[in-house]
Amino acid sequence: MTRHRTAGRSGGKAAASTIDLVSRLQRVEPRLSPAERRVAEVVGQDFRAATRRTIAELAGLAGVSQPTVTRFCRSLGCASYNDFKIQLATTMTVAAVYLTSDREFGDDVGQMAQSVMMNAANAVRAGLDQLDTRMMSAAIERLAASRRIDIYGQGGGSAAVVEDAKLRFFRLGVPVAAFTDGHQQRMSAATLQPGDAVLAISNSGRSKPVVDAVEIARSFGAATIALTRPGTPLADRAETVIAVTIPEVDDVLRPTPSRYAHMAIVDTIATALAARLPRGRESLRRVRYAVARIGIAIPAPSTDPTPLMNHADESD
Repeated sequence: MTRHRTAGRSGGKAAASTIDLVSRLQRVEPRLSPAERRVAEVVGQDFRAATRRTIAELAGLAGVSQPTVTRFCRSLGCASYNDFKIQLATTMTVAAVYLTSDREFGDDVGQMAQSVMMNAANAVRAGLDQLDTRMMSAAIERLAASRRIDIYGQGGGSAAVVEDAKLRFFRLGVPVAAFTDGHQQRMSAATLQPGDAVLAISNSGRSKPVVDAVEIARSFGAATIALTRPGTPLADRAETVIAVTIPEVDDVLRPTPSRYAHMAIVDTIATALAARLPRGRESLRRVRYAVARIGIAIPAPSTDPTPLMNHADESD
């Protein structure tokens, strides 16, 4: 399994400088102290403004001491507050289009929409920045070679991604099932054999039923793939690990950011499988034709049933 080096207290500036500052912030945020998280929250509210503030201004807005701001900067792999501002300004120059929106809202609903949607966009971007393409390629190869794919996940965010993955995969003509109940996950795993595959999705990587089911499936010879955080029990049990770390928000009213990154990764896998499987393209064409015919999908030129339907009407 490939281990990912992350910025933080255990990594130096050289290791941290390989990725942009915003991605580093998203990676290390779960390990920051409560006071440092308040600094991160203020910075995240307006990255551009943070590049112009003095250390005293940032400390005041976050309600922390100036030494706390300095510790926050070092947690990101920066040598000092000035170094932090320079690296943040560089990040904003290169990637601002992905981190902000040109539209400004004066109403509460607009500001909430901007916050939720930019969090979603940033989560997808963080997933892309962390993606290990070798692990992704290995996962795609194993899924493409599988006779049957069972998908496991629990909890609100992961369960939603599991169901979405099932919808993405079954249209390719692959026998696939999704299980969000722990007992059913274990029973499913016990019926697997060599030639089958499991895709386990868990942001925490610590859901015991999912971990147990992956262990059972692996013991019976099934290929085991996990989309989860590195260094977790699930990552340790699976053979192939697509490792991403997406910090969650403290506000329980807001959506889980990891869901967006995981769904984007699942979509990437499904797209690759569609191109790789001999029956994938034809299966998708048939599905699109079937739903376009009853008016619930926008037809493409190759799947538009209208000419055939018109011809059928004429023959009647």
